[in-house]
Amino acid sequence: MYNSSSVYWALRLAIASLLLCCGCVGTVSRVPIGDEPVKDIEVSDLDLRQMAREMAVAIIDLPVIHKMEGQVVIAFPTITNRTLTIDFDSATIQSMIRKHLIEHSNGKLVFLDRESSNLILAERDAKRAGQLDSRERKNLPGADFFLIGRAYTQRKADGKQMVAYHRYAFRLTNAETGIIVWENDYESKKYGVPGIGYQGR
Repeated sequence: MYNSSSVYWALRLAIASLLLCCGCVGTVSRVPIGDEPVKDIEVSDLDLRQMAREMAVAIIDLPVIHKMEGQVVIAFPTITNRTLTIDFDSATIQSMIRKHLIEHSNGKLVFLDRESSNLILAERDAKRAGQLDSRERKNLPGADFFLIGRAYTQRKADGKQMVAYHRYAFRLTNAETGIIVWENDYESKKYGVPGIGYQGR
């Protein structure tokens, strides 16, 4: 003889568990990397990729780059953040730009990995001390150019909307003479109605 009350509660528990699982999964779909919906007035991944492509073309086409023999060595310091954006990711932006410059210059442009300088120096010291084998020994190269970047953002209310003006300014400076050989701005402006509690990102 079964207990109807126990069966009733067991069924309710099973249904609740099923609904909870369905609610957790939600609806997910895959979209092309270049097909990005505009969700807010901030700089998007699509904006950054477009900027990186345009910058790569501009720098590679510079006559001063074409005239140099061999590889051109670039140091790319951390981008100065003037945006007041909480999750500004300088490393990701720099990675996008480096990728396009290296890819489209066919090896003409190379970058110093200053971020890993401590690891590189430790490895060199170990090789020179005979603790590690080495195929060849070379001096660390110096930079031919510095690629300097600054990011700015201004936000203000325009009626019920918020407007954000984004500006990324870059310049290429000769590391020996200090002469700026190239400079450009990448600008965008977006309007939107902020949601409740919107504070930028």
